[in-house]
Amino acid sequence: MPAPSKRERQNRRRYERNRSVRTRLRNLSKRFYRALEAGEVEQARALRDTSQKEYAKATTKGIIHRNKASRKLSRLDRALAKVSSRGEREG
Repeated sequence: MPAPSKRERQNRRRYERNRSVRTRLRNLSKRFYRALEAGEVEQARALRDTSQKEYAKATTKGIIHRNKASRKLSRLDRALAKVSSRGEREG
């Protein structure tokens, strides 16, 4: 079996490095939606702010595409606005 090429080694290193960032982004989103379901709007807002920062950083480093980051953040904002407006009407 031939030794892996330099390109394969580079791809493997990048994959391992970027995987932790993508996992963190997914976990932030999951925690955000769980907080919304539990009715913890303030915690959800804090997680949304953290997510914005992390998505921006991942986009800058080229780990995810900027349109994907924009789409994900837009969905977080929309979900938060939906819950926030529902809470204001009830209160």
